[in-house]
Amino acid sequence: MVKRLGQGFKQVYRHGPNDTRYQELILSQWYQGALGQELIEAERGLISRAISGRFGASMVQLDSGFHEILFEQRLFGSGIIVSQLENRAHCPVVCAKPEDLPFEPESLDMLLMHHTLDLCENPYQAVREGALALKPGGLLIVLGFNPLSLWGLRSMIQSRPSGYGVWNSRFLRSGRVADWMQLLNFELERQEKHLFLPPMNRPAWLKNLALGEHVQRKLLPFTGAVYLLVGYKQVFGKIHTSPKRQRRSFMDSSVTANSTIREQPR
Repeated sequence: MVKRLGQGFKQVYRHGPNDTRYQELILSQWYQGALGQELIEAERGLISRAISGRFGASMVQLDSGFHEILFEQRLFGSGIIVSQLENRAHCPVVCAKPEDLPFEPESLDMLLMHHTLDLCENPYQAVREGALALKPGGLLIVLGFNPLSLWGLRSMIQSRPSGYGVWNSRFLRSGRVADWMQLLNFELERQEKHLFLPPMNRPAWLKNLALGEHVQRKLLPFTGAVYLLVGYKQVFGKIHTSPKRQRRSFMDSSVTANSTIREQPR
């Protein structure tokens, strides 16, 4: 039993799924279930609050299999989904890996990573690609599964080295991802835990356990199944001053328009 838990720990917290394309296909089916729908509904609300009052010309969602836009597309000039699988989403779809985004540097206003780091091969490289693609002041939103939760416990017990599905996703600590973002010059606005539902795919049980969810939220707020990170890209050394506040040079400050220069007697 201890050996199995150790293997589950390595699979979930370090390696993640072996075939990311097949993992996305499995997750696209899981999102249609009762638990998946509860997750999507909660995450829509989180994303809506994160981008409230913001506008931009371009928004990209790095998808994990849901294959639908999770933000209000009317707030942006264009909404694009990046997926490893072809799908019928009601928006432009780009087939690419999150570690190799096909966008020009500093071309995006907002980037949403919807459980991208839970299934990609190199999570840090995916965050780095996002940092390169965002404009100065651009917003990065990261949603991921929290290992310090009941969902993380189930994934550690149920995951298999050659398995797929939500419980074989990579459960990264939000603090680790936050460190990557700060290293890449992001200023964090939010670092939160949400969704205190038990990891059960039965609608009747989910409704009956609402009281337990409320108690867990109050007593153990760090055990939410999903973490939310929101940060904007900082740019150092590009502060532009207005002409009125520009400093004069040493020679200009020594001689003014009203001053006179007298010759000193030799």
